[in-house]
Amino acid sequence: MRNKSFKIAGFIVLAALLLVAYRAITANVEPFREIPSRIANFSAIEIDGGRTTFDEHKGKATLVVLSASWCPACIAELNTLKNLHKEFSAKGLSILMVSEDDNVKIASRFKKKYAMPWTMVHWNYDLMNALGNPRVIPVSYLVDSDGKFDYIEAGIIDENRMRRAIKALVE
Repeated sequence: MRNKSFKIAGFIVLAALLLVAYRAITANVEPFREIPSRIANFSAIEIDGGRTTFDEHKGKATLVVLSASWCPACIAELNTLKNLHKEFSAKGLSILMVSEDDNVKIASRFKKKYAMPWTMVHWNYDLMNALGNPRVIPVSYLVDSDGKFDYIEAGIIDENRMRRAIKALVE
């Protein structure tokens, strides 16, 4: 009898855990806390050495991409980013990737492994505040030459939509 009680209790606990997990997965969570209309200037450590500020990118369209080496979706969108870089860098598009890896060394290995030709910086709190404190990665922000957010996409980039948005800014 006691064994049967444990089985029933175990089943009830398992069912409750599955219900909680289901609700957590299906909850409608907004990917951003708040999105400012313009990107604020920030300073960040460049993966290849030195520091950069966002003001150094003003005057041209910039695609800011939050990514990490441990994120399968981030890795999946790298070919799209390379295609966009190849197509639009000569027309004035700058790609600035923000690594959310634990440290610069891990981010540097990630950049080298996938031969990323764009600037990569390591995340910091000022930078994340400038981007509206997103709760997901990857997330991509297309910023116009004046620093205004033009197009934002959470999740893997839709190459055709991003291409149209970039064309509208650089051509």
